[in-house]
Amino acid sequence: MYTTDINTPSKQTSNNLYNLLIFSAELIESTGSDYLTYQKHLQEIIERLEQKKFHLAVLGQFKRGKSSLLNALLGVEILPTSVIPLTSIPTFIKYGVKPCIEIHFTDSKENIKIVSDSHIELRDIISTYVTEDKNPENRLNVEKVDIYYNSSFLSTGVVLIDTPGIGSTHLHNTRATLNFLPQCDAAIFIVSADPPITETEINFLSEVEKIIDKIFFIINKIDYLSSTEINEVTGFIVNVINEKCGITAPQLFPLSAKQALNACKTNNPLLKKQSKVDLFIEYLEEFIAHDKDAVLYDALVKKAFSILNDVNLQVGMSIKAFKMPIQEALSKLSHFNTKLKEAEKQKLISFDILAGERKRLLQLLEEQAEYLRNKSKEHLKSILDSYFSKNDHIVENEMRDLFSKAIPIFHEHELGEISTFFDSHVNAIINEQLSRANNIINSVRNNAANIFDIPFQSQETTEGLVIAREPYWVLHQWKAILRPIPEEFIDRIVPKKMRERRIRNRLEQQIDILVLNNVENLRWSTLQNINSTFRKLKHDSDEQFTYITDITSKVIAATIEKRNNIESETSNELWQLEEMKIKIEKIILKLKEFQH
Repeated sequence: MYTTDINTPSKQTSNNLYNLLIFSAELIESTGSDYLTYQKHLQEIIERLEQKKFHLAVLGQFKRGKSSLLNALLGVEILPTSVIPLTSIPTFIKYGVKPCIEIHFTDSKENIKIVSDSHIELRDIISTYVTEDKNPENRLNVEKVDIYYNSSFLSTGVVLIDTPGIGSTHLHNTRATLNFLPQCDAAIFIVSADPPITETEINFLSEVEKIIDKIFFIINKIDYLSSTEINEVTGFIVNVINEKCGITAPQLFPLSAKQALNACKTNNPLLKKQSKVDLFIEYLEEFIAHDKDAVLYDALVKKAFSILNDVNLQVGMSIKAFKMPIQEALSKLSHFNTKLKEAEKQKLISFDILAGERKRLLQLLEEQAEYLRNKSKEHLKSILDSYFSKNDHIVENEMRDLFSKAIPIFHEHELGEISTFFDSHVNAIINEQLSRANNIINSVRNNAANIFDIPFQSQETTEGLVIAREPYWVLHQWKAILRPIPEEFIDRIVPKKMRERRIRNRLEQQIDILVLNNVENLRWSTLQNINSTFRKLKHDSDEQFTYITDITSKVIAATIEKRNNIESETSNELWQLEEMKIKIEKIILKLKEFQH
């Protein structure tokens, strides 16, 4: 039974929309099994209107602090955080009287539900299912994780969502986030000052902006910046978002999720104030209290409009199928099969080109890795030379500490430079292949649409390879060789110059080990990313090609079969479809009145 307790943005308007959607769902359901998918999606919108759920996703590049921000908003560290690519599964945080988690699986496995007052216990369980190290590439087949927590702003119907991070070493995370976007009503887009905003984030934000009308912008990690630096970074990001994404006057909230969490742990009001998280929470609560329903309403109208347009297109194709003479259908089927053979040849040629581009890309990877190895060695050896020239008394552990501090700073900067260079090459290759595949698939679609004389607008797919901003840098991986007499003991009994030469030789050997391990981690993860991307690209292109050809052939076959049915039955079904199309088009016109 449906209720009408909706207040968005006015009760009368909402009830009218609500009743219109119910009528649409019932009409589609009465048409038959071919349209049940559309009816199901409309049913979900109706339920959203009933429950006034508002999905607020935290989006952003890997390691910007998405999970940390959500923990800060909740005031408790219930979501796992890490220095490696972490979230691979969407995590929904909802209101609940008692802390609880529920794990949903994509296969037939029964859901797992755990209730506990210990947020530490829940966090450890969550990490088993949503982190890359414990559930690599989602081998446990987890669909999503629901977290229930007693929070004032969650009680208003807001559902916070921790999404897979874009730009992580694992490309499937970025893809999962992009696929998830249509389910979001608004988003918190989080960036930080290291670096302020990347090309990957700008491209991703451009995709988000097409689907989500309300975006809150967060600049995290301001505890590393001075007041002047905060103002400079804020101004720079505002200009970039405006110029590159066309978002005018974006409102940014500089804050530190880390400070806010520490303040909650230590009950430190001053530190909480310094984190500036409360300023964002106040704004968010104000939005929830006054603007949430209006944004939710607009988002649901947009989704309903898209669904009904799809229904109208499918009904139109079915009507064309009924009206098409058999001989014309057979002729067009023969013509279509000829075009399919041509498209199949073009597909194989595109795969050959892709294989050659992958080979050249791997060579580029080796060149970049060698460049980074040489530059890393030069940098660490310059630190070594400086230390030896400035100190009369050489302490090996001091030199090791200097290396430990220098490695993340140096490599983070160099990684940014190389990633930008490398990513541009990768995206150029991927985009060329996507364009080739897109042209081939659209040629098949065009031929299919021409069969039914249905207008067709070419579609484009743009998804390139994303390189991680933070790799798994290895620190303190020192060579240890067991000897009967410790090296340190020998150092104490030999002359000073000989001792220094021994220490220097050991440190230079350790530089080689550090550079080898750090650069190899980057090279290996990038290699896996490239291979995964090219495999997925080829698989998706082939799968989409097969899908388009199969569905078109089935439509034509169904046309011929239905034309052989008893004429009275065919006429009756055709009449029902034409009546439905008239009603659907009226609903679409009516739905436009609800759009702002």
